[in-house]
Amino acid sequence: MLKNYFELKKHGTDVKTEIVAGITTFATMAYMFSVQSSMMADVGMNSKGVVIATALMSGIFTLMSAFYSKVPFALGPAMGSNAIMAYSLVAPGQSTWQVGVGMFVVTGAILVLLTLFKVREDMVRVMPKNIKVGVGAAVGIFLARLAVANAGIVKKDFSGLGDLSQPSVRLAFIGLAITLVLNYLRIEIKGKKYQVRGAYLISILLTTVIGVFMGVVKVPHSIVSFDLSALGDVAFKADVKGVFKVANIPILMFFLLSDFFSTMGTSLGLAGKARMLDEDGNFPGISRVFLTDAVGTSIGGMFGITNVQTYVESAAGIEAGGRTGMTAVVAGVMFLLSMFLCPLFLMIPSAATSPVLILIGASMMEVLENVEFTPLEWTPLALMLLATAFTGDFVLGVALGVVVHVVIALTQYVFTKDRSKVPTAGTFIMAAIMSIKFFV
Repeated sequence: MLKNYFELKKHGTDVKTEIVAGITTFATMAYMFSVQSSMMADVGMNSKGVVIATALMSGIFTLMSAFYSKVPFALGPAMGSNAIMAYSLVAPGQSTWQVGVGMFVVTGAILVLLTLFKVREDMVRVMPKNIKVGVGAAVGIFLARLAVANAGIVKKDFSGLGDLSQPSVRLAFIGLAITLVLNYLRIEIKGKKYQVRGAYLISILLTTVIGVFMGVVKVPHSIVSFDLSALGDVAFKADVKGVFKVANIPILMFFLLSDFFSTMGTSLGLAGKARMLDEDGNFPGISRVFLTDAVGTSIGGMFGITNVQTYVESAAGIEAGGRTGMTAVVAGVMFLLSMFLCPLFLMIPSAATSPVLILIGASMMEVLENVEFTPLEWTPLALMLLATAFTGDFVLGVALGVVVHVVIALTQYVFTKDRSKVPTAGTFIMAAIMSIKFFV
């Protein structure tokens, strides 16, 4: 039934490939459990309840991504917005955590309306083609940059290599070597070449096992827990009424804009990686992705987690061969199971997942072979990539690329009077809206 529903043959894939891809996507996202619970515990939330809520919401909306959007994209609480909520909103005493998660209930509701009225889809349509195609490379740079820092391969300020005296850093380098070998190993037998299937997943598992012997990974006393009562400490506690205070509006706007543009950039990047973009660089199924993200954000807030977004780590599953929603089905089921197996999944260290994300980030830059290299088209894209690399904010990079495209196009029109250079009204509007990113 699933083979027919997801049209595996049409997409050039099979059940085994999709299963491996789904598990790989899950494995590269498992770090979010420890990060999310740690941040939310800092502001008084029950950490176990947060882990359960994270697993439940990630599972439900990854399955929605599978069956409604039919894409190999997995969802979970976005990294970034959780830190802003915890350390810029709640920790300073401006609001309670109940108001914090209430903001995501409101943000998601607004995004649902913008999606239903096709505002988000229209904004994607008027983006310059080079930016739409090249955003996948920006996402790749962002992913690799995040991975090398999280693993300690480079210092947090990017001033040099990390501290090799730390076992976790050495493990990351070992993991990188394993990932490189398994990913690029080719064996020729009787004139036929073979490669390692599921290389990324095998790499993550091998590195985790090695981490046990190096003292980096601690094996939990128990790997199964069926007690879900802690969910009640975080679910349905959102204070929506408290959101609408003047002091909270700037942060609410930040959450809205961040979710709006992050999902757009990530979706286009992943779609480019999976060869889902059409000849104009558009992603035909993006409105369904947007709606899944928006509904997930609002309901996720009700259950006590930060905004639910499409994860760029879904690129791991795509790189492993995932091409349909069946990849997301597997990842979604894994998330739901993790409600009961949290200790086991929390064993996976960033030193095991980061090497995989580094190679995925590098592979995502392959989309640049399809961009135009004329001055008008290439310069905005190049600045988008540079901004992403130096700031670590690919949303800022996309905003800069769109604005620079408009400036260059207008300059060419002024001096050549060539009307074909004039951006469309929609492009002007999008540039104006995205420029808000420079001030929030």
